[in-house]
Amino acid sequence: MKEILINYTQYNVWANKLILASLTTLTDEEVEKDLGGSFPSIRRTVEHSWFAESIWLQRLQMVEQIVSPALTFSGNFNDACAEWLKISEDLQEFCEKIYDDRGLEHQFHYTNIQGEHCKSKVWECLQHVCNHSTFHRGQLIIYLRQLGKTKIPSTDFIKFSRSKK
Repeated sequence: MKEILINYTQYNVWANKLILASLTTLTDEEVEKDLGGSFPSIRRTVEHSWFAESIWLQRLQMVEQIVSPALTFSGNFNDACAEWLKISEDLQEFCEKIYDDRGLEHQFHYTNIQGEHCKSKVWECLQHVCNHSTFHRGQLIIYLRQLGKTKIPSTDFIKFSRSKK
């Protein structure tokens, strides 16, 4: 299981690098444009994805007082993209440092955003956070198409897998 999750967190970093390389070429107007979706703009979608990965990493690290990056971030869009990529890399590193599958089976307790007490296994959270980011990368690709962009990277898992051979 550890090998699968390491591969998945590596994929998450790889795919984020590709999409962020495309996004950082956009104008401020394009980044801020209301395009619909669960988070209306590219900026809001990137920030949401970054914040979510950060919050999950803090939970996995058993931080008692979770701090959303939204509370302290004052940078520009490219800074937000760089911070998202950094958190993705930190998640990959966290996964790689887990000694064996027993560490992935560890169940921990946390409070979710709605204030509910929850418990999850480490592997469930790692899989969730990567799936969550994949979903929002898909939205970002749609936003790029809505803006008329034609050079959009493929972030398919199979392409990542082939690139490693």
